[in-house]
Amino acid sequence: MHQNAHEPPAPILHQIPRRFVALGLVLVAVILLAALVVLRDHNGGGASPATETFTPAPAPLLDSLGHVPTAIIDSVGVTSPGRPITPLTHTGNPSLWQTTTHGVSAVPVVFFYGAEFTPYAAAERWPLTMALMRFGAFGQLGLSQSNSSVVFSSISGFTFWHSTYTSAWLDLQTVERYSTLNPTGTRFSSLQRPTARQAASIAAYDTSASTFPLLDIADRYVLVGSAFTPALLVGQSQSQIAADLTYPTSPVTEAIVTGANEITAAICTVTGQRPATVCSTRGVMAADQKMKITPQY
Repeated sequence: MHQNAHEPPAPILHQIPRRFVALGLVLVAVILLAALVVLRDHNGGGASPATETFTPAPAPLLDSLGHVPTAIIDSVGVTSPGRPITPLTHTGNPSLWQTTTHGVSAVPVVFFYGAEFTPYAAAERWPLTMALMRFGAFGQLGLSQSNSSVVFSSISGFTFWHSTYTSAWLDLQTVERYSTLNPTGTRFSSLQRPTARQAASIAAYDTSASTFPLLDIADRYVLVGSAFTPALLVGQSQSQIAADLTYPTSPVTEAIVTGANEITAAICTVTGQRPATVCSTRGVMAADQKMKITPQY
């Protein structure tokens, strides 16, 4: 004998008013949004903006950097007691990296490959900017700080991103590969990419495409890394560093001026020792002697 199974009666469905459905959806959305905010703050995402902004360096700051008294530049020369300064290295390359700009004769290229997040690039931009201002002028230069999460936190300096520079003696080419921003917490934001010719310089002289900075003076002199330790600049603003340059015995002045004199001496070798008002100064000639450069005036 078989017993037939009896189905239970169907449940009674009650209509839910639409206003309660709408209110429930709003509450769910609020809860989800709050959860996302908590998760973002937990991961540190809320503290990192995702968009790079440009802050121009004020004219008085650039003026103070470009007009360090000649007496200080000459008295420092290449002297930096107790603070090792790494000079540029001669490549042995007989040919020059040159480019023709504005339809005039070819001029040597000064190439800087950097990244805003690294303190070593931040440190090296100080002597490089000082040296470049002896050969030309920046129409625009940005302010920047290295990232606070890396060693030598938040070194104040400049960025060549969106910079403009004019010179009768050289062609400045710069690449700021990465920003100081790290919006995802895993990778710094990309800013600029090198051209094929610039990539060839990086491949020839840099230890890798992610080592910063690289300074290439027309394939004749190169420097990988910073000339001095960024520790000298920790905790100082751009204006404080610039103000320090009025004291010839300051460790900051000795490091920046020595680095600038050596970069200047290297540039003078590819400009034919021009302009003479720059290349024949005592500070630059001291760098010539240290770097074993025999200039032909």
